[in-house]
Amino acid sequence: MWIRLKNIQVYAYHGAYAHEREHGARFEIDVELEAPFDNAVKTDELADTIDYFEVQKIVVAVSTAKRFNLLESLADAIAAQLLQKFPAREAIVRVRKPGVSAGVVLDTVEVECRKKKDG
Repeated sequence: MWIRLKNIQVYAYHGAYAHEREHGARFEIDVELEAPFDNAVKTDELADTIDYFEVQKIVVAVSTAKRFNLLESLADAIAAQLLQKFPAREAIVRVRKPGVSAGVVLDTVEVECRKKKDG
């Protein structure tokens, strides 16, 4: 079973260029976690599932603790932390940066990281 959190919004200071790291921007982050939720389905207890609030806290913490040059590195760091903290077997993290100036009209840039738990 999958849990999906869509469009977590964070203001942070990531980017390959100095002005991006200096002024910051809004980032949109989606998280998908695949885990065995059989016990949670039976008990209907929060303690037996992955708490969405805790997922959001990790996303915000990783996104604001360090300035990444690349969205790829940010997405990978978020996925790694989620797999370390929760009993998920797989994590998919998408990071979007709306309004990136790339010399053309562009809504957003998005990267996707897919990681599986070792073992």
